[in-house]
Amino acid sequence: MYCGIDLAVRRKTAVAVLINNEIKIIELVTNDEIIESCKRAKVTAIDSPLSHCKGFRNVDKEMIKRKLKVLPPSFMKTLVERAIQLKEKLYNVIETHPTSSMKLIGLNWRELHEVKDYVDAALCAMAAMAYDLGYAEEIKADDGIIYLLSTKFPYELKRKNYFEFYLKGPK
Repeated sequence: MYCGIDLAVRRKTAVAVLINNEIKIIELVTNDEIIESCKRAKVTAIDSPLSHCKGFRNVDKEMIKRKLKVLPPSFMKTLVERAIQLKEKLYNVIETHPTSSMKLIGLNWRELHEVKDYVDAALCAMAAMAYDLGYAEEIKADDGIIYLLSTKFPYELKRKNYFEFYLKGPK
């Protein structure tokens, strides 16, 4: 089982649970609900910085060098604090950035805009799986690592319905 979290502060958080290439999306509010849903995950990937910093971290600058747009943790202090709290309670948590993964794998987010949070959560779960299987692209600096989907990942995301996706593959 893999878990992907499109973390939010003022709205519900979209959480993707990936089991046997099936992805189910649930909307949760509290950290306790998120922890309960992801506590059995082999890897959990969160769409949020996992450390505080004034301005951009070096890992963020590496992303920007690759033409991947990110915000500095100081722009989202409450979100980062929540992500750190989840990291402390869950097993094997990694940082990811689904918008950058979309760009790398050529997924057009405009076609999926009405379910963007759900797609982001699904891509987070896929990044967790890619990390576990050795297919993740690693953006690394002295102050963090961000794991992204790469074209080497042998599965593609398909939409089943509003709250469900599946992985087609291997390619």
